[in-house]
Parts: sequence; C-alpha cells; structure tokens
Amino acid sequence: MIKKILIVLSLFVTQCLSAQSNTDYTNSYKRFRLFEKPSIELTYGNSDIRLSGADGSFSNAGMIELKLGFTTKNKSYFGKNITGFENRYFFIGNASNKISYKSTESGKIKNDLWRFGLGNKDAYGLKIGSIEIMPYSSNSFSWSKFSFEKSAGISGADLNSFDKFNDAFRFGTSTEGGINLQLTPGFSIQPQFESSVIFPRHLFGKQLMSSIIEMSGYYLIDNFTKKIMRNAPAAGTFVNFLLKNAYEFGYYQLRKDKMNWPFNSEAPMRYYTYKIGMAFTF
Repeated sequence: MIKKILIVLSLFVTQCLSAQSNTDYTNSYKRFRLFEKPSIELTYGNSDIRLSGADGSFSNAGMIELKLGFTTKNKSYFGKNITGFENRYFFIGNASNKISYKSTESGKIKNDLWRFGLGNKDAYGLKIGSIEIMPYSSNSFSWSKFSFEKSAGISGADLNSFDKFNDAFRFGTSTEGGINLQLTPGFSIQPQFESSVIFPRHLFGKQLMSSIIEMSGYYLIDNFTKKIMRNAPAAGTFVNFLLKNAYEFGYYQLRKDKMNWPFNSEAPMRYYTYKIGMAFTF
C-alpha cells in the first residue's frame, strides 16, 4: 500500500512540475487559478492493442470515455491573439471489441477494458476571429482492469504473455495529442491520438527514474518552444504542439519492449487510439 501511495505522489508531482512549466501568463499562477471553470468531455475512438513478443492479436476495441475537470484559460504575454490553456481532469472509460465500429475478425482475441485516472492537458491557443485553435499535449496515469476471451481458434501458448494482465487492476500511463477547436464559447470539438501503456507490475525505483528522464526531456523542449514563441507566437503555437507530441510518442515507442526504458524491464501492453471528443465548459 505504501509503495502505491508513493507512486501516485511521485507521478502527481512530476505532472504538476510539467504543467507549471508550460503555463506562462500575465497573471500570477494563484490568481490564474481563480478563473477555473468546470468542464465535461465525451470521447469515442478505436484502439489498436499490442504486446511485444506475443503471438496472439486482439480485436480492435472501441473506446468511450468521460472526463470531468476544470479548465483555465487566459491571455499570454506572447501576443494579443495567443492564449494559455490548461485542463486538469478525472477520467473513466471503457474499451471493448463490442463497441468498436470495426467488426470482430475471425481468429482475433475478444477483449474488454475499464480504466480510470487523472490527467492534465495544456496548450497555447491561437484566436482567429470568434474561433480559437488550441493544439495541446496531455499526460495522465490510470488504473486499468483488462480481460480477454480465450477462443478455440487461438492456442493457449499464444495467450501466455497476456495472462499477467487478465482480470486484474494494473497501473499505466498515457500521452495524448489533439487539437481543441473552440467553435463557440463553452463548446469545442477535439480530434485526438493517444498512446498508452499498461504495466504488468510495479518497479518503483526504475519507474520513477524513467519518469524523471521523460519529464526532463519534456522540460527542455518546453523551454525551447517558449523561445520560439517570443519571436513567432502564431507559428510557435503549432511548433510547441508538434515537438512535444513527437517527443512523447518517440518515448513511448522506446517503452514498447521495456516498460521502464532505459532500464531492463518487461514489455507493457500498449493501446494506440484515434479519438474524437466534444468538450463543454461552464
């Protein structure tokens, strides 16, 4: 229990440090927090599920997710049409082949996953008339309960690697990139792509060091993009989005064989999900 509490605290601290390094506003952070507004986000997508070194393959899973959180937004000193955006949220979701828009293929493993957790998304936005474009990056951690159905057409040997994930809550992390397109005040649509990993077990020391390495690189990119935004705010908004999400996707690719890269560790289960979301801010 103590180990799990320490994991949560360490990840919460790294997320807070990351989030604060990405918000640069004319008002102080404490004053900025007074402008928080409740938000609700609904998303649907389709997941490709993978596990390195395993022969069996899963059916695609449709994913439905609900996010409840608080959104803050204010003008940035980088330019009069540049805004700062941050959303902290709790989420719960279900991914299953039963709700996928793709039919289950013969010889594929039927599966179901429930997950919940906490996340943070941040962005610089660009106002163009009444429309606001906010290309964002997001990080979250979650607990997931995964289960699959053993089919007669798939041998038991193919499923051995999946047994450690089956019907048990496992810890995991994810990163998401998307564009928050605010069409009217209080309503936006969001095309999204998420890379997530589910760990077969906890290795606290290695996991903490891997997270520190990841966030250190993220912090360096954040400082680099801020310098770009000082010189070219509009272009910097999109460069910030591209560099951060490319970095996070690359880091997650390094984790596909070692869940605590660069340290020796087991391969995690991976979900790659294309989603579309609707967000309401009150």
